[in-house]
Amino acid sequence: MPAQGGPAKLTGIGELLGRSWHLYRMRFQVFSLVYIFYLTPLMLISAFCFFVYKISPHPVNPFIMAWIIAGVIMGVLVSVWGQAAFVYAVSDPAAGVRSIIHRATESVRKFFWLYLLFFALTIAGFVFFVIPGLVMMVWFSFAVFILASRGDSGIDALLESREYVKGFWWPVFIRLLAVWALSFAFGYLPVIGSLLSLLFMPYLVTYTSQLYDELANIKGAMPKPTERQRKKWSFIATAGLIVTVCVMIYGATQVDFKQMLSESIKGVSIPQKGEAVRKSQQLRAVPPQNQTKTKTPLPGIPRSI
Repeated sequence: MPAQGGPAKLTGIGELLGRSWHLYRMRFQVFSLVYIFYLTPLMLISAFCFFVYKISPHPVNPFIMAWIIAGVIMGVLVSVWGQAAFVYAVSDPAAGVRSIIHRATESVRKFFWLYLLFFALTIAGFVFFVIPGLVMMVWFSFAVFILASRGDSGIDALLESREYVKGFWWPVFIRLLAVWALSFAFGYLPVIGSLLSLLFMPYLVTYTSQLYDELANIKGAMPKPTERQRKKWSFIATAGLIVTVCVMIYGATQVDFKQMLSESIKGVSIPQKGEAVRKSQQLRAVPPQNQTKTKTPLPGIPRSI
């Protein structure tokens, strides 16, 4: 039931975009400072992984791969922290940078678990063709704001987000599709596309938060999911994780690591007769017209003359 004084329907896309832009400009300084704390360690981790890969003579070496995998895991955790920081910056317009950093750091484990469940459920949906996965993506789009505002995490936040979307799936989908299309378009712009995508991310969070606030104003507080619902959706999430692991294992079995290692060794080996090889290649590369032509002997005249 709509909350008292709440709107009967969602506002239009244009008004939602404009209101989100106004809030984005008001909080731009906070977003910029959060970006510094977010991108700096991410760039350092990426540079470290690239450096380790480049200095290694054999990139398939298990020790080197372990370092790279550890760097990827750290990068994922930093990315989750950055997403959590932006969510807190939008959910609480009065929060300062220090408070945002503290809250994001404390709840990074909850956000990681939430994103993992979101990924598992959407993968499980996409297994049954595209439509169920797309439906689940829209259902669970507001779980991060429920976690930030109420502290509900995991399956509870995802199922509460689903309850908010019920009865509004198409209006929510159309409004999310509009901002997703903008994000996609910015990413493909030449030269400045990457920068615009970075700057657009907090705006995307702001826009989604505004949409969630409208749904919460219409429907009010959602009841907690039942134990039966938790078990049902936990089973679906487990199935999605199993499918993901199976696909990864299958992909790993299709890779010929011995061939990769031999090619890596060939790539770094130095020929013992490198100069001779280069000279022979140069000789072969000389065009036929520049080479000395062999004179054809005249008929009846011996070759020795």
